[in-house]
Amino acid sequence: MSQILVRGQRHLPLLAASRHLTTSSRVRSEAAKAEGTFRGLGAYVRSAKETPEPVKTSISGEVPKWIDGSLYRNGPGLFEIGNDKYNHIFDGLSLLHRFNIKDGQVTYQSRFLRSDHYNKNMEANRIVCTEFGTLGHPDPCHSLFQRVSARFKARKSTDNCNVNVMSIKDEMYAMTESPFIWRIDPKTLESVEKVDITEFLAVNMATAHPHYTKDGTHYNMGSSFGKVSKYNIVKIDPADAGKPFLQKSSIMCSIPARGRDPSYYHSFGMTDNYFVYVEQPLHFNVMKIMKATFLGNTFSDCMEYRPENKVRFHVVNSRTGEIHSTEYTADAFMCFHHVNAYEDDGHIVVDLCAFKDNVMDTAFVEKMRRGESTPAMGSQVMRFVLPLTVDKKAGINNLVKLPNTECSARLEEDGSVFCIPERISDAALELPHINYASYNGKPYQYTYGVKGDFSQIYKLDLKNKSYNSWGLEDYLVSEPGFVAAPSAGSEDDGVVLSALISEEPSRKPHLLAILDARDLKEIGRAEINVDMTGSTHGLFIPNI
Repeated sequence: MSQILVRGQRHLPLLAASRHLTTSSRVRSEAAKAEGTFRGLGAYVRSAKETPEPVKTSISGEVPKWIDGSLYRNGPGLFEIGNDKYNHIFDGLSLLHRFNIKDGQVTYQSRFLRSDHYNKNMEANRIVCTEFGTLGHPDPCHSLFQRVSARFKARKSTDNCNVNVMSIKDEMYAMTESPFIWRIDPKTLESVEKVDITEFLAVNMATAHPHYTKDGTHYNMGSSFGKVSKYNIVKIDPADAGKPFLQKSSIMCSIPARGRDPSYYHSFGMTDNYFVYVEQPLHFNVMKIMKATFLGNTFSDCMEYRPENKVRFHVVNSRTGEIHSTEYTADAFMCFHHVNAYEDDGHIVVDLCAFKDNVMDTAFVEKMRRGESTPAMGSQVMRFVLPLTVDKKAGINNLVKLPNTECSARLEEDGSVFCIPERISDAALELPHINYASYNGKPYQYTYGVKGDFSQIYKLDLKNKSYNSWGLEDYLVSEPGFVAAPSAGSEDDGVVLSALISEEPSRKPHLLAILDARDLKEIGRAEINVDMTGSTHGLFIPNI
């Protein structure tokens, strides 16, 4: 049984290994993994060609006719330009994908985002724009004096929006974690307009995982760097037709950072009445960022993991923007993705995918291709319970009063609350996806995700602490997307969609798999006989 260290002592609130069920006879061999024959993620992080016009796919099994919409995916799709190579998975140029599903048929198309960085690199036939982990070459058109002068100028943020897509009103945007987003045509995937968030909000960066409510309101988080850096919660009201959607954006709340150097974050949690922001010990060194251009450093060079710092949970009232007076802490961990958060009898339950160490260095492209690492390996779904009301006389007693949980929390001498998590399962799950439309911010039972080596789709039952899986030999899965059935009778009544990348495309085509969300049995698949590569995040949008 895995163990987590809590203040130098071994804490064992972890559950016994749940039964691992397999719903496919062709799941890649776990024994092969143990013998070290994992071939890496070369197929997932390879350059692909775009397919701008929709192409028909070959259908095996059945594609339910009630599925009427498009699955959009975004991720790095070009890792080499001329003789240059990108170093990190965060660097590859954005490739947008669309799987349009209608009347039991599927078409596929893809197109590179025509960002400024894409166009400049293509024109130079080399990498001239710096990305997260790759330094760009000096502009060959600049004189020696201009090149030297450029070293004393602040580096501009990337507009290579290769992380996710967002739908707001009838518009779609490609997103990354810089202050730029790109509006794209949802039918053709053509790049329409670059939007600079800083024209509307005072933020230096923003997440690519906004939350939204049924009335069309969106919420996101963005950081402001300065002498005292801040984490800002942003509210975006539905804008008037024909006007920029950010015109009604506002900063609801600013959370002061622990120090000058703010933390990195990729997502945040939202319940019916609260936001939950996790300040983790992976920091941006602001002084290094200011000197990065002069010293020839990339953004990744300016990040520092400081495990001596505790994690801090910040709770904010989503109605008033008021920061909860209690400070919640936990031992150091790293997190990319929140699974869900909800309120339960005076507590906030926070589920997230946690790593015990910094995993940024595991996402370098050559390491992934050689099978040395993946950025999802080692992730565990952890549950934290934050008591909203704290008895100051509790002493060393457990402040968590919920049944059926191993989570605990205790009052510290400084008035903060130290939280001890529960590991929900031994499934190493990442890229989580829930029935968002009906269960985000509410008590729920299921989440879907990928195994750390991208060989399988997981379905995790958080109530019964069990999971099952599905996968195909010689294929790498992608983040699963849940689509609810019409008049769904249960939380998991629907399908799971996942784009599968063939490790041997000359022999086996790429796929879009359609799985029954209740048991992960395959319902149907669409065979894609054009070039395709891995993708990071996306969403399903019904046809109107």
